[in-house]
Amino acid sequence: MTTPFERQAYETLFEAQIERLRRMAFLFLHDRATSEDAVQETFTRGLAHLHTYRGGSKPEVWLYSIALNVCRAAYRKARAREGHADTTRLDRGRGRSASPRGPLTSLIRRETATRLALALGYLTDLQREAFVLHYVEDLGYEAIAPLIGVSTVGARGLAHRAKRVLREKLPANFALPGDR
Repeated sequence: MTTPFERQAYETLFEAQIERLRRMAFLFLHDRATSEDAVQETFTRGLAHLHTYRGGSKPEVWLYSIALNVCRAAYRKARAREGHADTTRLDRGRGRSASPRGPLTSLIRRETATRLALALGYLTDLQREAFVLHYVEDLGYEAIAPLIGVSTVGARGLAHRAKRVLREKLPANFALPGDR
């Protein structure tokens, strides 16, 4: 059972991370509705297991480990049901933002997200997880390693190999997350 203080701290943490969790879930699951479900499931599981947080890592990393497990389960379920990701649904992109964008900007963002999501399909599950967690979500390799079950050096290698594969699959002028 959680105390009101623990629940409030958890809700604050979750709200601070929700957009990053949504982005991560979408990159793993390629479906907005499934991604939203995964984020909600992450909140529910985190709240139910709040008592298991021991403080050995940052609270954000603990939350990401829950989200990653939820995404893995949803991905396995979708693969078993459909056999592959439904790429036709990637065109929908993100929901409306607070500031309206022009049609050209929306088209370019949607095409960029679609290309990246499709290219991520060429990666192994571990490479995709390491790439998204490091280059998109900006987690350090030390935080990623225990999440995906490899050493810190292994996490670094997976992320770099993933970036190399993506460079091969995407146009030369495509800016990957982490490019400067």
